[in-house]
Amino acid sequence: MRKRFLSLAVIFVLPFAVAACGNYNIADENAPPQNVEEDPFAGVQEDGDLGFLSHGEANPARADDQSVLPYEYHGGEFVLDYQFVSEGKLDSIGFLLFLDGKPQAYKVNDTGAEYEYLHCFRTSEKHEEKFSFVFTPDTGKKGDTLNMTVVSVTRPDFQPDMKETSSYGWYHQSFERVLKLHFNEDAPESDSIYGESITAFRDVSISEEKVTSSFIENELVKAGWDGVTMDTLDNSVYWTLVYDGEVVYDNINLTGKDMLTVRYTLCGTPGARYGISFFLNHKPISFDGAVSCDVTLSKGNVWIIEATIDTAKLDGFNTFYATAVAADENSVTSKTGSILLYKED
Repeated sequence: MRKRFLSLAVIFVLPFAVAACGNYNIADENAPPQNVEEDPFAGVQEDGDLGFLSHGEANPARADDQSVLPYEYHGGEFVLDYQFVSEGKLDSIGFLLFLDGKPQAYKVNDTGAEYEYLHCFRTSEKHEEKFSFVFTPDTGKKGDTLNMTVVSVTRPDFQPDMKETSSYGWYHQSFERVLKLHFNEDAPESDSIYGESITAFRDVSISEEKVTSSFIENELVKAGWDGVTMDTLDNSVYWTLVYDGEVVYDNINLTGKDMLTVRYTLCGTPGARYGISFFLNHKPISFDGAVSCDVTLSKGNVWIIEATIDTAKLDGFNTFYATAVAADENSVTSKTGSILLYKED
């Protein structure tokens, strides 16, 4: 696998990471202040590096310039051979799979296994593993060449208990590898549901509006995007996510609340195509009959998705986050910081 180093600078305002197979060093020297007792990585901080992760395709077909050629789909289930290497205090690694920006349920190795959206692999201090994604594409027509995006999630099985921990700290960080899948046959047309989604949203609205100076100076700045102007907005892609109008970094107590309003925005580079999805406990939340919203960014505009979470459908502790996964060649992918939605006993 080709190598690339990436150090995380700010956990909650992580810029869209460059898609690549490579080495991922999780360093903590610039971590935001935390109560040590609430830090999931307490006890290893003096070491500087919290862990290392590398993941990518196994034994792909390559062009003369050593670039990875598109994979070929010939119908039925598709098998993608994959591998990862990890070191340090990661404990477990999970993988999400997206096709054309949309969450794709898959099986691991065994074609008789269950379809899931995230599989979790236990790791040790030094760990290497090869496995296969096995999936039936749920989108794609003959002649298409679509992005096949693998997103890693560190320690996906961790969840704050609101006793010793109240946030995800450095867990649930992500980076992606983007490959291409060329369709020699149409994806199957089927009413079968290949993975379990969640129905927790109601009153979903999706709109595209003009970017205003107020949006840049208030919403983008509040989300951590400093220095953006109307003139520089096209230079990158920016997202915001607020809950009942507030930026939240750790947890929300839903006790006594009937609903929670979520507002997600995406703007920036014109022409960039994305699939926007929301996840609860690593399963996509369905809305408008789908598990993602397809958007194409346009100059001077911002996409806004507002949804109400029906808290009556949530029990106990739940992990929530959003993803914007690139569906085109030159764009990059993001995952928001995970937050905990919980109810007291």
